[in-house]
Amino acid sequence: MNAAMPSASPFPDSPGVRIMPPLVFLLNLLAGVILHWAAPWPVPGLPQTVGLAAGLLLAGAGIAFMMWGHTLFTRLGVNVKTIRPASMLVATGAYAWSRNPMYVGFLAILAGLGLAAGSAWMVLTVLPMAFYLGLYVIPREEAYLARRFGVEYETYRRAVRRWL
Repeated sequence: MNAAMPSASPFPDSPGVRIMPPLVFLLNLLAGVILHWAAPWPVPGLPQTVGLAAGLLLAGAGIAFMMWGHTLFTRLGVNVKTIRPASMLVATGAYAWSRNPMYVGFLAILAGLGLAAGSAWMVLTVLPMAFYLGLYVIPREEAYLARRFGVEYETYRRAVRRWL
């Protein structure tokens, strides 16, 4: 086990990410809604109809990309939860485009909902979510996958971008 990334998981063969990404997504979304309600801050220079259309398109694309990755994991029997071991390395479907399609989806949904609501606060919730994923979740997952799958993961990592 990598000393820099100790596993806090009850499953020693896992990335050890205890704070689940969907929970952090929901907390960011809730924070954006509360901030928008308490101190409205419209997205500067964004007409309402354009924001609504672009936001719904972006959020819809985020949902589709996330579910593409999630459905593939589920169909292949790969654990989605970040405290469980990975049974295989998935490099097809959405994972041929991004090493983290579910996380790309979370960010696109937050940004899209913010644009659709015309709320700068909601759009800005992308930042703490991206920091959480980029500084906490993904480094643990990548270290785990490198240990678990070795050369196979390294080849995949070099061929497919982390985000898009």
